[in-house]
Amino acid sequence: MVRKPLTAWLFVLPALLVFTALVIAPILWSLSLSLVRWNGLGKQVFVGFGNYLQMLRDKVFVEAFFNTLFFSVVGSVVQLLAGMAMAVSLLAIRRFRNLIRVAYFVPAVVSSVAIAQIFGQVLAVQPEGLVNALLGAVGFGQYKAAFLSEPRLTLLIVTLVDAYKFCAIYMAIYYSALISIDSEMLDASLVDGANWLQQLLLVRIPAIRATIAVTIVLVVSGTLKGFDVSFVLTGGGPGASSELVSTYLYKSLFNSSNFGYGSAIAVFLAIECLLVVIALRWALRSERAAT
Repeated sequence: MVRKPLTAWLFVLPALLVFTALVIAPILWSLSLSLVRWNGLGKQVFVGFGNYLQMLRDKVFVEAFFNTLFFSVVGSVVQLLAGMAMAVSLLAIRRFRNLIRVAYFVPAVVSSVAIAQIFGQVLAVQPEGLVNALLGAVGFGQYKAAFLSEPRLTLLIVTLVDAYKFCAIYMAIYYSALISIDSEMLDASLVDGANWLQQLLLVRIPAIRATIAVTIVLVVSGTLKGFDVSFVLTGGGPGASSELVSTYLYKSLFNSSNFGYGSAIAVFLAIECLLVVIALRWALRSERAAT
């Protein structure tokens, strides 16, 4: 392979062509569209960086940007902590472990549309959903509310529902990493007098630091592009209280037929994800080097 680079390129070429057609070409096309004003039918009008300047003046986009930051930070923390907690609980469970593991993973294989519809019914006011019914049953009827119509709650609800959907993926990754730890190292910690909690915190989790670093990059990049739960559950509303950059991008492109502005938002989102991933990889690499 090293002596014949042409052979290596022949093996890489099919994947490279697919990646170029499905990723590189659309990015370049979006980049060119972001420099024009176009409704999809008429003549394209070159505006240079006008679409990007419009983003700075667009209050909805600015709110969507900060909503996305909240969605990403809180969602990432919840998904990673819940995934780790679920993986650790599987280590402690002896009976029916496989059954519980399947139950944990069910939300990850159910479509996001279905998950959003289920929670929409659970939080509904009319007909009364499960949450409001339980509040009335336990004597807290005064706290009944249209939760999905409350601007102060919708973004948090969307974030938690999305985390519920995807945390099982990280549970599976962590569980696989935890059970693959060298048993001799675990036995040595027991001989040294470590209890189960000490073994978990001082041996198991440090041993899978590389896996944790990878999942941090995956979950942050995934949440920055979050779309489906917010779009189906609240449509970005009420107002723009749960609007994300991705949902605003969709509305600009397909609801408003503003392909130039929508493409500018798409380019911004791609660059944002790229910069965040680079920063995370640099920070994690520096942390590993320091230790």
